[in-house]
Amino acid sequence: MFSRMHRNMRMTSARTVSFCAILCCLFISFIRVDHLYRIMRKSGNIQTIIYQGVTETAFVKYSTVSTVSKNTLLSFNRSDGHNKKLNISKLSRKVVPELTKVELQQIKRYTHYSSPIVVSKYKLIFFWNEKVGCTYWKSLLQFIQGIKTKEVHDPRRNGLAYLIQFKDNDITDMMFDEAWIKAVFVREPRERVLSAFLDKGLNNSLMMELCGRPSVKSFPEFLTVIKHCKDVHWSSQVKLPRHLYGNTIIGKMPDINKFTESLLTKIGAWNDTVKDWLNSKEQFGRTRHHATSAREKLLQYYNDTKYQDIIFEMYTDDYEVFKFDKKYFN
Repeated sequence: MFSRMHRNMRMTSARTVSFCAILCCLFISFIRVDHLYRIMRKSGNIQTIIYQGVTETAFVKYSTVSTVSKNTLLSFNRSDGHNKKLNISKLSRKVVPELTKVELQQIKRYTHYSSPIVVSKYKLIFFWNEKVGCTYWKSLLQFIQGIKTKEVHDPRRNGLAYLIQFKDNDITDMMFDEAWIKAVFVREPRERVLSAFLDKGLNNSLMMELCGRPSVKSFPEFLTVIKHCKDVHWSSQVKLPRHLYGNTIIGKMPDINKFTESLLTKIGAWNDTVKDWLNSKEQFGRTRHHATSAREKLLQYYNDTKYQDIIFEMYTDDYEVFKFDKKYFN
């Protein structure tokens, strides 16, 4: 019996020691560094904290942004006897950006047929838009990757990679990684809508497919129809959350040649081979098939400020985000 009591006492003592050890570990793990061995001095509005026996690495690891004021100068006592002074703003932990599920869906779109193109070889995410030279851009992105196919638009057969194929975490990393170039190519809304009218609105079979109705008889009728019939060929070009456009290179239709050279130079894909291909009959014939010459017909269809005001109102976001000029055609 005595032996059993002695054994129980030892077990209780061991549990007590273990519990105390756990408490000590938890205390050491969660204690803030700015509570350890510090001497505080104030000079005007600047607070100086001298840390003794605390390394800079340890401070960054265990501190939080709220532990000390941003208007604080930190002085670390180094092992060699010298002090190292750093401002708290340089030590605060980096805030990891996040994207909501809604934003991620908005970025990658709903299908391969509308999702941005990813060129991993050159770390490029290209946000293309319908009726904005998309045939030109898709064929160009095929060429710089060595993709040889006559199919351009069908994502199942054109060999291109789309953002919708990537995991949400990878998309977030790519969107906030400065090594990845994000680019969008846009077109003045009045010109783009006119191009859609000439290419789609006057085509009976296409209007039946897109809007479930016959082709329109006039441009004013088309403007009325597209207010109710939503389609990617005339929807807003603002397809990203607005805050992401600050880190996105924006190209516009009138500067397509200059923008092409600038973008490909930036990603390291611009060379004589690309230049020769862009000027080839093959490329000209491929893109010319979709041309509507809308730019040359602007005054013909926008001969009244009334129709231009309709476009200004319908595409307010495009004019605001991409800084298009609202000057009337005359």
